[in-house]
Amino acid sequence: MVTGRGLDPWSPLPVLGHIKLIGLFLGANAQARRAYAKMAATATYQQPERWANLKASEYDALLLAGGHRARGMRQFLESETLQRLVVQFFDAQKPVAAICHGVLLAARSKTSNGMSVLYGLNTTALT
Repeated sequence: MVTGRGLDPWSPLPVLGHIKLIGLFLGANAQARRAYAKMAATATYQQPERWANLKASEYDALLLAGGHRARGMRQFLESETLQRLVVQFFDAQKPVAAICHGVLLAARSKTSNGMSVLYGLNTTALT
């Protein structure tokens, strides 16, 4: 989404995949691309924390980012480590935001009674 590359229907094709048309309109603007490049150059971004090291007690809120193509997100969506972290945030009644596929990770996160952390709550999401 940042560069717009991969958003055109012909993106998977060799050579043609480098041509952006739809991606020019859907990708981020120049200011956003510069901000992303600046963030990506930081040590914190380049050396992310392992999921297993994260504890809800050390954070104020949780953002479950989305993504494209569920197949490419399988590790994120099926991670029992992340599901436990989501439960920690819900148990601590800390804010949890989810974008796109992030809602699915939250829905798969089960409390000790076997119910999803989202059971009984209203959410918005694409089906």
